[in-house]
Amino acid sequence: MPTKPVVIEKKTVATNIKPTQTVEENQKARRRRASALSLKKIHNKLSDIDQIENDDYTDKPKDTFSEIQLVETWTAFGKKLEVDGELNMASIVNANKPVLKNGEIVFALPNKLMEDQMGAVKPKLMNYLRSQLNNYGIQLKTIVVATERKKYVYTPQEKFQKLAEENPDLLFLKNKFGLDI
Repeated sequence: MPTKPVVIEKKTVATNIKPTQTVEENQKARRRRASALSLKKIHNKLSDIDQIENDDYTDKPKDTFSEIQLVETWTAFGKKLEVDGELNMASIVNANKPVLKNGEIVFALPNKLMEDQMGAVKPKLMNYLRSQLNNYGIQLKTIVVATERKKYVYTPQEKFQKLAEENPDLLFLKNKFGLDI
């Protein structure tokens, strides 16, 4: 029996891939994004903070400025952070208005977490304030202001006690008529 040869067809598939990208562009596209918690970034932030704290500003100008100028410059820095896309930092900077006390800027924050996050933006902020206000002797102090939490009343006894604190006559009427809660 004679055998017949089998013919296999080759099909070509059209793709929309254009070979215009160079090898370098392909490699850049494939590179992974660096982690947000890299050691290099942490080291850079720490060195920025050390540089701000250890810089010698004795021969730099120390012009006087008002609290109004400080607030305007502070607000401008907050807007600059928003434009740069650093919305978290901008919300921390815009959380409150700074107060000028004895040549020191005091900035009150509602919680410890925001104070910790403020440390990341502090070097940029201090450089900006010093250059814009032309005063290199200023210092920034952050404080945490504990806000009183609202106590909710749930039980009838708690509700009555709260009302009796506001109006002592209720306690008198309760006792006079021998009422229960």
